[in-house]
Amino acid sequence: MLLSACGEQRREPELNIIDDKYRNWYEVFVYSYYDSDGDRIGDLTGLAEKLDYISDLGMNGIWLMPVMPSPSYHKYDVTDYYDIDPQYGTLENFSAMLEKAHSLGIDVIIDLVLNHTSNEHPWFISAKSGEDSEYRDWYNWSDSPQDGYAKAGDGYYECRFVNTMPDLNLDNPEVRAEIKNILRFWLEDMGVDGFRLDAVTSYYTGNVEKNKEFITWLGDAARAISPDCYIVGEAWTDLYEIADYCEAGIDSFFLFPTAQKGGYIEEILGPDVKEPGKSYGNVTKLLEQRLPENTIPAPFLSNHDTARAASVIGPDVEKQKMAAGLLAMMRGGTYVYYGDEIGMLGSATDPDKRLGVLWTTLSEVTRCPPGTTVANYVQPSVAEQLEDPDSLLNYYAAAMRLRNENPEIARGESEVIDSGLG
Repeated sequence: MLLSACGEQRREPELNIIDDKYRNWYEVFVYSYYDSDGDRIGDLTGLAEKLDYISDLGMNGIWLMPVMPSPSYHKYDVTDYYDIDPQYGTLENFSAMLEKAHSLGIDVIIDLVLNHTSNEHPWFISAKSGEDSEYRDWYNWSDSPQDGYAKAGDGYYECRFVNTMPDLNLDNPEVRAEIKNILRFWLEDMGVDGFRLDAVTSYYTGNVEKNKEFITWLGDAARAISPDCYIVGEAWTDLYEIADYCEAGIDSFFLFPTAQKGGYIEEILGPDVKEPGKSYGNVTKLLEQRLPENTIPAPFLSNHDTARAASVIGPDVEKQKMAAGLLAMMRGGTYVYYGDEIGMLGSATDPDKRLGVLWTTLSEVTRCPPGTTVANYVQPSVAEQLEDPDSLLNYYAAAMRLRNENPEIARGESEVIDSGLG
């Protein structure tokens, strides 16, 4: 690409993308992304239509929030681990989307929810029917009431989140054998590139060592099927416990300390930090010192569970650009939540954080997720921002391109240098 500056032409640096696990990841909630069939619910065919946009944004990895059948809009309560939710399409639609993504050099990982199933899963429907069920021991039961349990028949089942999400008994050899089958189906039969592990700190509530043991087992099982698969875990905790979880041996854990209100990036951009450049350098050094060398850090500004970046950083678009720039300069594989690149808002409820993308006009936006309380779009649409060279969207694209031109940003080590300007 040729750019003009002061009447002269100069060539933009060439991309230097390394085909490894250090990628620019883009989190997508299919329900709210792009609708291809007119029902105002996003689907996999709609996502496939927008893959060129994602590629042009500089993203070479996509994390899909759950796509398996589920009774809820968010789909974190699975009823079938071997299929696609009908709202999103079919396995054939998934394969077509995946094939196009791979043709564009985009890896695709999917959410894998193993802490619990839906209470409508056939396993649980059978398990709650009585102690003679072959699936009874696939869940955790108690004869008496206790915290984190709900009643079903003559017993009480563990459900640490809500009673519609019964926790699986991950110590059961039959459950682990089934999990291996699930891994094989998605990695081998469908061809995904890896998984995002949901709620790893809740596999065995309050027991970090058992959580780590299961994560290690899961990582080993996945790599036995697909040695190059990528696995990132959600351990929503502080940096020191995340570093502890890294000992489990999977590729990445999300760096929650960089995100959210009070996170490193928001604090650096706040009024109380007098030397933001030095503070940022110290943060990058801290992350490199605390995390094991073989871990790929996974920093982000927001995701589907947190307030959106623009809601945290504030309405100043230049400040939002600065936050995106700081994220883009971090080591590891950065994660961008869909819509953050155009300054979408959302903070009050989970549905508020998962609104549809404003591609052109509001008439094209997908239906608001159930429970939405506020749906405001204060920044221009994708179409408008694409035409504006100074837009937030084009800044994100430039920042991600910089990472793709200079692979050492993601893989190198930081050094804090005194500029002498004091």
